[in-house]
Amino acid sequence: MWDSLLRKLRQYPSAILTAQDSSGYAYSVRCIPEPDRKRQALKITLPEYVEMQPGPAGLLCHYHDDLLWNQTNFVLRGTLEHEAGQWIFRPLTLVEGAGAGMNLIRQIRDGRQSAKLYLAKHGVKRPAIPWSKLAAIYKRARSG
Repeated sequence: MWDSLLRKLRQYPSAILTAQDSSGYAYSVRCIPEPDRKRQALKITLPEYVEMQPGPAGLLCHYHDDLLWNQTNFVLRGTLEHEAGQWIFRPLTLVEGAGAGMNLIRQIRDGRQSAKLYLAKHGVKRPAIPWSKLAAIYKRARSG
């Protein structure tokens, strides 16, 4: 996983770290993870005002253009540790995200299949979508 992670990480200038703050609540902050090959971990520099706790954590790397197109992302699940005054994120799982091309097609295909299985399992018919009502709402919203 480590080599794949390093290749992916190079594509993103920053990431979003989510872990528990000093009160135990989820807290997210932008950071620039720095690979530490020896430990196969990521060094994380946090602003002084951020009070994180060691424990389970996630790291989201994502990109989109100014119009929110061309989206790509991946998530790392792991642990946040504090060693010798330095925050270290130890990745345990790499979760591929949505993106352009085949990943997006695969996500749409798998989502449709998952929905079919869910409806069949629960004996529920596929709901009808009121397209004309949605179009009317959209038209009203666009006209202000």
